[in-house]
Amino acid sequence: MIRYSYVSLIIPCDAQNAVTITEILGVQPTRVREYKSWGHREDGDREERLHRSWVLDSPTNHIDGDPTQRLDALADAIEPFASRLPNLRPHFRSWVDILYHVTPQHARGVTGEFDWFRMPAELMRRYGAWDLDVSYESIWFDHPDWVSPARRTWWSRLLEAFKAR
Repeated sequence: MIRYSYVSLIIPCDAQNAVTITEILGVQPTRVREYKSWGHREDGDREERLHRSWVLDSPTNHIDGDPTQRLDALADAIEPFASRLPNLRPHFRSWVDILYHVTPQHARGVTGEFDWFRMPAELMRRYGAWDLDVSYESIWFDHPDWVSPARRTWWSRLLEAFKAR
């Protein structure tokens, strides 16, 4: 079961640059995504960091097409402004991301399941001509009915023995 999925053109940026990217490319993004991460400052303290990306999603979703069909639809959407992508470099790095957050079909695990992805040479040539890398990720989550097997560590056995006295 697919929990979340996208095929998108991704361009990391800050809030002001998202507007600049839109102006340069002449197309509105599907969204400007914000996400947070934790990192370390030079003094060693942890700090929360805010990241943004200009995102253009494929017009085809995971119900209407497999990754190859979705990449093809995204390439058709990029084609009208592809000649302007070099104007973003070297300040902005862009790539195409294919991401699936999926749940195994069986509560016992992923037995017999696999992902398959095929990118035809003509499609590779299109993305290659625009100097766009293609990244593929499939992240497996636990099945909703999966229960972690109880593991007894040496510490829990010691506490259990101590309580029995």
